[in-house]
Amino acid sequence: MKVINILGSPRKKGTSSRIAESFTDVMEKKGAHVEHFYLNGMTYKGCQGCEKCHTQQDKCILKDDLTTVLDAMRTADVTVFSSPVYYGDISGQFKSFFDRTWSHVAVDPESENPYSSRLPEEKTAVFILTQGDVETKHEDVLERYSFFLDLYGYDLKTIRATSLMTGRLDGDVSSAQDEAVKLAEMLF
Repeated sequence: MKVINILGSPRKKGTSSRIAESFTDVMEKKGAHVEHFYLNGMTYKGCQGCEKCHTQQDKCILKDDLTTVLDAMRTADVTVFSSPVYYGDISGQFKSFFDRTWSHVAVDPESENPYSSRLPEEKTAVFILTQGDVETKHEDVLERYSFFLDLYGYDLKTIRATSLMTGRLDGDVSSAQDEAVKLAEMLF
């Protein structure tokens, strides 16, 4: 089994990264091949809106550090996406990456359903979001990105850790890590 771990936090050991690590540690121990991509340590551009991924190729034409990540998404059985919620959305690093996944969508304006996934079927996405605010805030973030992960054909699993205000930490990170461990055991 191949697992890729796309870390969207600017902090390598931030809360979302630690939860993702809880998941990937179990997968590695069970024999999965795990590859980690720390977005904040990579050099890349966001989507340029050129549409060449739909008119000239079936993948993003930009060649930078994200090329490897986007290619790995095609071959991974499980893709872990993790990001903190900053200012009501995913981190800037994660947003720039996520915009580039537009290249994984085939577009046929003549079709009744003009959008379809270019990714192979039977893939799982684990989407991890952490936020300082209470759980009821920023639900739209989960809904917005879940829509696209569903479009890509992923069987979507989500983990949210909330109420993690800096200095208070009255949210329970360890329960989210436990949830990640259980999910990894279930998926392997």
